[in-house]
Amino acid sequence: MIVILVANAAAVIILSSLQIFSAIFPRSEPGRLNTSSHAFVSILVPSYNEPPTLLMYTLDALSRLEHDNFEVLIIDNNTKDSEIWRPVESYVRTLGEKFRFFHVDNLPGFKAGALNRVLQFANPKSEYAAVIDADYEVEPEFLTAALSYFTGEDIALVQFPQQYRNCVKANQPIADEYRHFFKIYMNMANHMDCVPSTGTVSVYLLDALRRIGGFREKALTEDADAGLRLYAADYRGVYVDRSIGYGLMPYDIEAYRKQKNRWAIGNAQSIKSLFSLYGKIPFRSWLGFLANLTAWNHLNFLPFAVLAAYTIVLIPFISTTVSHQGLLTIASLSIFITLASKFALFVVSLRGQKKVLRRAFKAFIVHMGMTLLYSEALGVLLFGTKSGFERTNKFILSKMPSLLKNSYRELILGAWFAIGVAEAVLWGTRPITIIAFLVSSLMLLSFYYVAWKIAPTKTYSKKILADLEHEYQPYLTSKIT
Repeated sequence: MIVILVANAAAVIILSSLQIFSAIFPRSEPGRLNTSSHAFVSILVPSYNEPPTLLMYTLDALSRLEHDNFEVLIIDNNTKDSEIWRPVESYVRTLGEKFRFFHVDNLPGFKAGALNRVLQFANPKSEYAAVIDADYEVEPEFLTAALSYFTGEDIALVQFPQQYRNCVKANQPIADEYRHFFKIYMNMANHMDCVPSTGTVSVYLLDALRRIGGFREKALTEDADAGLRLYAADYRGVYVDRSIGYGLMPYDIEAYRKQKNRWAIGNAQSIKSLFSLYGKIPFRSWLGFLANLTAWNHLNFLPFAVLAAYTIVLIPFISTTVSHQGLLTIASLSIFITLASKFALFVVSLRGQKKVLRRAFKAFIVHMGMTLLYSEALGVLLFGTKSGFERTNKFILSKMPSLLKNSYRELILGAWFAIGVAEAVLWGTRPITIIAFLVSSLMLLSFYYVAWKIAPTKTYSKKILADLEHEYQPYLTSKIT
């Protein structure tokens, strides 16, 4: 057990060092073409059970693009309620011949399956494919800007950051937690030549996308997987640190947890693919992908297991051995290194902002509040556990989902570690034991801080959807013959 835990601690040190190293790179500015491209672009907009007015707003923004040569292919897959997708189909007819709508039932493969299906209808003269999520409002210069970064035949992907328009001061720590991925890992990706796709406001070279067989339908994060396979096919991507599209953050803790669970497990799946590419892509790119794919994964599962067992060892009639103490020390150091490295990343990602340390600490607590989820995800890598695709639901429900339903594991384990604190104080033991139990308990129970900080998102999202329903009401009531 000590050997396994030492190996886990070594992996923590290596990954933490790699992630800290990725934070030191200066802001990247990829090269651009001086002339405007007139290439034809197929914009893919996948949708499943989305509020119709939200999708209409997304399509309105696309209709105002400055680039002339494009088409928009909207695919609604598996939405059973026709009152959700029929109004969108009707609205698309008002937008002109550039817009086409497809509805497909019983389509396998989740988002990847929808993208692959709608690509079959792309205009034969199309050279690029852009992916825009159903809730994203892009700026008019989106395509004009994106195409200017395809400066060589080997560039197959241009990726912009994800930004959110339902961010207010009250839920700023949630937005800052998202922000650190783009400010740290995606900026690093340009320097280490390992740019992955992040699912939306992405533009692909269509020939390259077809060469790798499109999007892999078994991948939970089909975007990261596609980016990795493009590099395996001798292509590369560039990341542009420019806000050019704005979507919606998940509106409550249940939707947020589902999204982060999909990201963590999907990236763990991609890590498997990455190991198979060792020696087949440049080592610099391989290391960069490793840092990127572990952004939403922690190595705390084994240390937490050791602490959970150590709570029993602290009972007076059980003899505490040197081996017991060694296990606890190694487990504690793993947890402390993770904490220190993650906090440093949040400080770096917010440099130049007002109240850096305060904002970094709040975003850090949000990140740590999901540590159990991030730690469990690597079970996919180790044991091949399967998990279904969980779409991020952005509907506004009349009743808030049960907080307990989404936090009972953190609550039970956090309370168990709190018992460990009480035992350590009551019966006396090494200071590191008290600190390890206390810190781990606070990490797990900070899940409730996440729930508190994301709660205002629902109110603001309601206002956004209410305004959209008022704007598009005529199309909601229209009938299709």
